[in-house]
Amino acid sequence: MIRALLVASLLFGGLSCTAKLTPGGIADMYKGIKDARKDLTPENEYFLGRSVGTKILADANYRYFDQEGWSSGQLSGMNAYVNAVGNVVAYAAMDTPRKGDRPSPIAGWHFVVIEDDTINAFAAPGGYVFVTSGAIRQAKSEDQLAAILAHECAHVVRGHAIGSIKKSRWAGVTKQFLDSSVELDPEAEKMMTDVFGGSINDIVDAGMVKGYSKETEYEADKVGLEIMIAAGYDPQAFVDYLSTLEEHQDTGSGGFYATHPKASERIAKLKDPVKKAGKVSVPRVRTDRFMDATAELR
Repeated sequence: MIRALLVASLLFGGLSCTAKLTPGGIADMYKGIKDARKDLTPENEYFLGRSVGTKILADANYRYFDQEGWSSGQLSGMNAYVNAVGNVVAYAAMDTPRKGDRPSPIAGWHFVVIEDDTINAFAAPGGYVFVTSGAIRQAKSEDQLAAILAHECAHVVRGHAIGSIKKSRWAGVTKQFLDSSVELDPEAEKMMTDVFGGSINDIVDAGMVKGYSKETEYEADKVGLEIMIAAGYDPQAFVDYLSTLEEHQDTGSGGFYATHPKASERIAKLKDPVKKAGKVSVPRVRTDRFMDATAELR
């Protein structure tokens, strides 16, 4: 427990908000409201995403790249590079909003590379994106890496993780709680765990074990493609990355292969919008920096 809290603090930092829920106010949380998920505030999503992120790291035995850099707040190497690409993509996602998009994360976006040969990536509420070294290893360019991150950013802005929370989880959440801004202290963390504890498992289960519905994944592909185009990346890279994964689909297990529709089905849905978007000339500097940043994986 101590390690989990420490890692969460190191990776995701603290957040001081404007008010503090008191012990007397906690009892009010258990009255319940109708369809509370629609009223989640950015603060609520921040807390929920932090908790989901901590569980993901714990499940991965804390095997994330550049631990020393994360601890000091000075990212370096591949993690710094992935965060740079990720934030370009994330800015494009927020700069081209669609109806129904979630609010921008109040604590910014965080991209974490997990040391795992499984091809996988996962997004938690509040702007937390995790990608495995195995997924990056399959990418042949920065544009293909951007496609992975754009797909995950699409999950965040479209609120897909929140939508995976079982309706029964919302029975103990009140409008008063959702409207409150809370300080990030032990009492608030315990309260958040009590209210959303089961929701954390729902989100991880949907994103990393069972997967979202096909329709949800297709939407993340569609929106992700729009995002990477807005960010200036080559849309063909999205199809190219999926084509690489398709070659291994029959023999792969876990991660991407367990939680996503067949790559061939995703490619079929992307071909027309990619053709319509047109080609993008990729500058040499983009290719060089990708090869330099990911050299340790080759």
